[in-house]
Amino acid sequence: MIKEIRVQNFKSLKDVTLRLGLRNVLVGPNMAGKSNLIEVFRFLTRMVMPGPDLYGLVKAVAASGGFSELVWKGGDSSLIAISISGELLLPPEPGSRAEWQYGISVLGDNRGGLTVQEESLWLLTTGGRFALVDKAEGERVLKNPDGRVVSRIVDRDRSALEFEIPDWQGNILRKYVGSWRFYRLIPQLMKQPNSTVATSFLNEHGDNLSSWLMMLQTRFPESFAKIKSVTRDAFPEVEDLFTWPTQQATVFVASREKHLKGPISVWQMSDGQLAFIALLSLVYCPLELGAGLYCIEEPENHLHPRLLETLVELLKQVQDDLGPERSAQVMVSTHSPYLVDKVGLDELVVAERREGTTQFTRPSGKGHLRELLAREEAGLGDLYYSGALSGA
Repeated sequence: MIKEIRVQNFKSLKDVTLRLGLRNVLVGPNMAGKSNLIEVFRFLTRMVMPGPDLYGLVKAVAASGGFSELVWKGGDSSLIAISISGELLLPPEPGSRAEWQYGISVLGDNRGGLTVQEESLWLLTTGGRFALVDKAEGERVLKNPDGRVVSRIVDRDRSALEFEIPDWQGNILRKYVGSWRFYRLIPQLMKQPNSTVATSFLNEHGDNLSSWLMMLQTRFPESFAKIKSVTRDAFPEVEDLFTWPTQQATVFVASREKHLKGPISVWQMSDGQLAFIALLSLVYCPLELGAGLYCIEEPENHLHPRLLETLVELLKQVQDDLGPERSAQVMVSTHSPYLVDKVGLDELVVAERREGTTQFTRPSGKGHLRELLAREEAGLGDLYYSGALSGA
């Protein structure tokens, strides 16, 4: 789990340090910079994603529109710095834990060139503090806790986490960062047949929802049974939920409703129903396919407030059952007072824009807000709507 992040000169994040918990709900007005924080995590994931054409620092910068579109435009510095720290389980011993600290500083020039100025990765265990990415004689070296050098980074525009080095302990963090998922669901894209080829995760916009649910139905029937059961509870008219393969090697999700003779295909299902099922599939995602971090932007879109409440309660229940060590970390950006009203004060992060820069505050430090909530004089949603959560 990520415990802290610091970002400098990345979009509107001139200099931000933020502590993170298991659930993090970003609130604030439009243009405050909520999405820019999520973009930091997306940038790191792009940097380590496997595949011949999908990974690497250069690719991550290009996918964001180039370095000039990433660096904060309010100053003269051309250096972006990101550092994150957290805790991971270390295989193969069950329950073995370690803290980690990763940092990278990238310098861009006006010709589009990139230079990694600094990069480090530290592992902190009961046995001590070990450098897995270190600097020696002007080069970055990849090492294991025993001090053995396993590789060297010669290219100055490459990150150490781009490389999958056999027997390198840093691969644990690389795999963890590569597992992060990002979501901004678009129901219109979800209303289409999919290929029957198995998929291991739900795409960002949900356009492979039918394939994803087919895979869960056939390979993880317990997870699919939970999705179907909750869907029936949330939509009383629904009697069944299933995926329907066709002779054209495609599949689509469908439902069966009371009082109707024929099934309801995916293109006839409501936007809210599809968005709910997609988010529900993330809550009940099998551990083997789960992500270390889910970043979801505006999950309230298309959903009735009652469905939002159901999703929040189910997420809390699943995370409580799994425990923080096995649960996925969640970051959500929202404008919905209804969603804010269903989370805890400790889970809120307020974003504000001042003089061209984003600032984040946690209202949990305001004692008078806790008193108001304890006396039930106001709900969190009311406090958010009134502006009382502001850092000012």
